[in-house]
Amino acid sequence: MSTHFNDLPWRTAAEAAMQTAHQRSSMARHIILDWIACSAGWFTTETIVQQLVYQQGSVSRPSVYRTVDWLRAAGWLVRLHGQHVDRTYVRSLPGFQPLICTNCGGIQAIAAVDLGSVLAPQLDCVGFRLRSQCLEIYGVCRDCQQHRE
Repeated sequence: MSTHFNDLPWRTAAEAAMQTAHQRSSMARHIILDWIACSAGWFTTETIVQQLVYQQGSVSRPSVYRTVDWLRAAGWLVRLHGQHVDRTYVRSLPGFQPLICTNCGGIQAIAAVDLGSVLAPQLDCVGFRLRSQCLEIYGVCRDCQQHRE
């Protein structure tokens, strides 16, 4: 089952997670969370810096990077590593895997898959111990498919 992201619930849940983790609550963090929650598709940290630091002057560069780093580490953002999207992020939910539409940049989510158990026999054969995984799933969302027909 997939879930479409909705800006306000993501923002509210991410802010609550930051408070639970005793992250500093500041106006800068609120502005950064608002920007991320309203972003369409993927973005870079430098895009946030350009808009919020240089154009608006509302936050500092370190605040942007610290907030993005914490959100990524906690599972609220996923860093993409694919072709043409290196060093970009998408909103996510802890325990979920984002699905990225290559047409519209829309993001959906499915429950994360534990590849370690699927790959265990192959990993054992080569004596490899899995420490972490990164799975990027790109495709075309239902809306874009229907518009093509």
